[in-house]
Amino acid sequence: MPITKKSFKQFRIRARIASKVREKDLIDKAKALKDDYELILPDCPRECGSCPLKKTRARLEKITKYKDDPYKLAKFANRGDRLARAYAATIGLVHEEKTPYLASATYPAGTITFALRGKTDREKLIAVQNYDSPKWRVLGVANLVKKKGLHIYSFGDSFICTGREAAPPEEYVRSAAESVGASRLDGDVYSCPHSPSSVNHIEFDWVSAGKKILLCESCSSKSKNSLAKLAEGMAVPRVLNEFDISVRRPLKVVSGNGGCKGALDRQVDEDLLEDYTAGKIGDRELVEKHMQAVLEHLEGEKKRLYIRGDRCFGDDMETFVKDLTSDEVEVKAIVGLLADVENPVVLDSSDSVNKLLSRYWSTNGERALGAVVPEEVAKKHFKDDDESKRSPMKVVRQAIKESDHRTVTSKIPKYSNLSPHGMFAEDVTKAYKTRGQAGAVSVLDGNKSNDHRVRAMTHAFYLALDISTKSWKFTDEEKEFGKHLQPLAKELLTSETAEEHHAAFAALLREAGSTEDLKRA
Repeated sequence: MPITKKSFKQFRIRARIASKVREKDLIDKAKALKDDYELILPDCPRECGSCPLKKTRARLEKITKYKDDPYKLAKFANRGDRLARAYAATIGLVHEEKTPYLASATYPAGTITFALRGKTDREKLIAVQNYDSPKWRVLGVANLVKKKGLHIYSFGDSFICTGREAAPPEEYVRSAAESVGASRLDGDVYSCPHSPSSVNHIEFDWVSAGKKILLCESCSSKSKNSLAKLAEGMAVPRVLNEFDISVRRPLKVVSGNGGCKGALDRQVDEDLLEDYTAGKIGDRELVEKHMQAVLEHLEGEKKRLYIRGDRCFGDDMETFVKDLTSDEVEVKAIVGLLADVENPVVLDSSDSVNKLLSRYWSTNGERALGAVVPEEVAKKHFKDDDESKRSPMKVVRQAIKESDHRTVTSKIPKYSNLSPHGMFAEDVTKAYKTRGQAGAVSVLDGNKSNDHRVRAMTHAFYLALDISTKSWKFTDEEKEFGKHLQPLAKELLTSETAEEHHAAFAALLREAGSTEDLKRA
């Protein structure tokens, strides 16, 4: 992030003895500064009238006259211009025999070490002792930025002040764009290599530079905060005066009658941009919070519009739903859910059917159920609770299961005072019609009756289910009798109406030797 006075407070200080490498680096820089104080000042390529650095230059000029006098340097390090104090304190390191203690300061821009000397600001000492670092040397003049409205750019070996006019050098713009991965230049647009204009992207309109920088979602997510990287070597009154920042989500029109163009375009909230500029949030949070705000705004619009990822379906709900799922039950549930939703519906391409149902479950969940099961069953299964919202399709399928069970059992007549033979045949048939072959086999396998007719019917049902591996359980007579009853057992299992069921049931019991008079309840 750009270094401002506000960010000065965000540091931690730790002291330690300088390593031999760092000590040599500090002394070498101090020696270079002894002979050229201009190394800590920005170049001024244009006339600014009264230069804000005029008094500082005069003070630095005076100090250089005493650069070999450690006593005088110590005095200069305690009074006068604060940047000049840091300069005097730093070149004074040349005359020290002991290894200096270093302070370590941590800022949003990183951690830096410096020798704590004189009575001046830490930022001045950091800037002077790291004059060869583009991101740290701007600290030396940052106090003048807001006070005098200056614009300073630091990159490579260049350190430039353009006065009160925002005029970033082309070299700085190119270097900044490349630092965030936007290395392709097409006209006035720098972009990452992934054709970001056609996909979700962040757009930095660098107003003062007359350039735009486009970063696709994946490239911008690699940097915690792309704006901080772009403005790393800038010291300007207000970064947001330099950039107009937009979050773009281009849409491909698939179907529908319009409404897609610019549907997700909305200006980024000013407070959100301030947090982004201050480094409180990164690219990912900026996009997520902005899109959340866009969705909340769309919820207040009264129009039917369906969007999934980068595909827009206009007011065509049918195509939107089919694009989301091909499952017939899910399609019916979603259509029921969205039937009276009159505001735009926006999904990410990875969003599931469950996520869509969860979003509207509280208000429209019962309608979703009503689209696939009778009203009575829908009312029974609908609950506006966390468990239902977590997995609404589970609720839908449970409701369908009960509805199917009710449908099947409604076609099975109820009888009173059945004989053991009749009760057995009824149990097998109900199990088959409500739970399928596995249900019927479970009842058959569990039968322990020694009654000759019941055992013959058991064999008949096994054969009707195409199961011949159980025949060893029966006597030859039971097998022969069961084979005779097989067609009737098959007819009973496959009967569809209540009347067909009754006729097949009566025929099976009669042929099995039962003389009971079937009475329907």
